[in-house]
Amino acid sequence: MTSLQPPNQNTPVFVGPYDTNSSDRNVVVCRADGSLTAPQPCRSPRAMHRFVEHERPDTDLDDPTQIYWADHPGKWPHEH
Repeated sequence: MTSLQPPNQNTPVFVGPYDTNSSDRNVVVCRADGSLTAPQPCRSPRAMHRFVEHERPDTDLDDPTQIYWADHPGKWPHEH
């Protein structure tokens, strides 16, 4: 994970940098208790949604204030 914007209680989801040399983006979630998950490689928005739902079910991924994209919001490497 980079030092750009760590996940926190207000912005609980961090999506790591877009990398065309990888088929995934790493996602880190700040759980309700304040602990952070290990970076989880997610290959698609669906995989990210499943991971976030498991780790922090109250997160609204349609709310742009709850997710921090390191770059290229909404883009996934396999879509290039």
